[in-house]
Amino acid sequence: MVKRILATVTILLILAVTVFSCNNALVLSDNPATMHASSVVNWEQQILDLVNGSRAYEYDLELEKIGQKYFEFRSAGSPGADESAHWIKEQFESSGLDALLEPFEFTTWNITSKPTLLIDEDGNVSSTEDQSSMETLLPTHLSSSTPPGDVFADLVVLPLPPAANRGEVGLNPLNETEWAVDITGKVVLIGKEVGWNGVWLDAFNHKLRIQTPAAIIYTWWYDWMNFTPPLMSSAGGRWQWYLSLPSGSVDYDEGLWIRNREKAVNVSACVSIRSAIGEGTNYNVVGKIEGYKNPEKYVIVSGHYDTVVTSGFCDNGAGTAGVVELARVIGDAVRTGIYRPRYTLIFVAFTSEELVLVGSINYIARHKSDMPNIVAVINLDCIGSDNFAYSETEPVNGFDLDQIVNHAAQDLGISSLIEQPGGSDHESFRDPVWANNLYQYYWELDANISDAQPVPSSILLISQPLFYSDKWNEGIAGYIHTSYDNSTSTQTLSWVEVNDLEDHIKVAALTIARVSPTPALLGDVNYDGIVDVYDGILLANAFQSRQGQQDWDANADINDDKVVDIYDAIVLASHFGSVIS
Repeated sequence: MVKRILATVTILLILAVTVFSCNNALVLSDNPATMHASSVVNWEQQILDLVNGSRAYEYDLELEKIGQKYFEFRSAGSPGADESAHWIKEQFESSGLDALLEPFEFTTWNITSKPTLLIDEDGNVSSTEDQSSMETLLPTHLSSSTPPGDVFADLVVLPLPPAANRGEVGLNPLNETEWAVDITGKVVLIGKEVGWNGVWLDAFNHKLRIQTPAAIIYTWWYDWMNFTPPLMSSAGGRWQWYLSLPSGSVDYDEGLWIRNREKAVNVSACVSIRSAIGEGTNYNVVGKIEGYKNPEKYVIVSGHYDTVVTSGFCDNGAGTAGVVELARVIGDAVRTGIYRPRYTLIFVAFTSEELVLVGSINYIARHKSDMPNIVAVINLDCIGSDNFAYSETEPVNGFDLDQIVNHAAQDLGISSLIEQPGGSDHESFRDPVWANNLYQYYWELDANISDAQPVPSSILLISQPLFYSDKWNEGIAGYIHTSYDNSTSTQTLSWVEVNDLEDHIKVAALTIARVSPTPALLGDVNYDGIVDVYDGILLANAFQSRQGQQDWDANADINDDKVVDIYDAIVLASHFGSVIS
């Protein structure tokens, strides 16, 4: 009894000193619609101060390191993807999250030996002195395998018509004489620009059906494309499975060299792409921080960790690193009493985005009953490039998510761009019908999510430049889905940097804090919307108690360290007089 009286006196003295030193009561909002328009308040700044761009960059480097151990990098359904999933789970757990791997059965793909392309000049595979290795060869994402013994065949070039720039592509017809060559059983070299014109592409696909080659090697045909490696399409090899057709690509310089040698010597090619396509377990990685006021409601913070056949440093190691960093920051903020999220926060690292949103589609199928309870989806994909951007959303449930993001960026002094929705995993939540149709189109499967309730407040946080085509649209190129999407190239080309990565993660952190604000003021032990003397008395009653003891009061453990002590009293005092608006 004496201890309780002394505790009460001590706490009341702390409160008195605090009240005397304060001129005005602090008024905070519990409504995201009003919170996003304000400048950064103290508890938000404390969360932001925890964001560390250098640490996030190191996470990205670790993901890159994992992927570079494998020929298929972190492609979904591969050993690199599986190792990445377990690493992400470990990071979630080390940040205090409840974490698990959520499995689903889908396509698996891995490459069992280093892909090779040899150009042979004498037509004899056994003699090696006349063979030249093409070092830039990369297999097409989800390429079929070359047969046992690999492919050794005559090489045929299918030329594209002259075009001085991209605006002239398609103006001239294909040369019928040159394209009359029979490509059956041969290795075909062709410019990737064939896909830029519908007539050209139809002619090429028709020729593949009636004269199936042994393999395809893509390159850039035009010299004005030599600034970038060939673009790697998501699941590009999937469309040639019906022909069991292996394919890969080389850069412009090696492609030009092959073209010139073919003119001079009539070369052959030896192609080895030993891939294994099957069905097995893919993993979404999920981490959870329980909400304090409405734990039955969810805010999802996501990014995909799988890649095409590249290191994927920007796409989407950067976004995944952002999710891991946000999990650590929010976990630390909750643990130290800075922040208590109103809603349950779900951190998800999706797999199989590059298989056309397969990971998020399967997540929705698994959690379809939870869809009505999802307040917002904040999806990070390819952040860290020069200019921050976000997708458009419509107002719903009393707030407009894109405006919250916009105001968060403004409050942080970060310029931002708005773009149309689409292109990543948030779209599966925003439009499940569209996502289900996409799944059926690409994979001839029904995910049964057409009846899932949409989440209109689903947003993409992204950055620019990203694609080589941004050179024409933005004045500077990006290099996702090419071999330049690695840490060395991003440093050399200055398009994914620590400061930008940190800025974009801070926008996400501030958005999370405003979408899922602290439900009651720190120090509001009785949750009546005001921090006053009654809260001090309740804290005094539980003073020096620990979790599991008779006098324990979880609400009085303000900093959530499992003991009610002087530190909780200080937090209460520092918020004395605050009210929820």
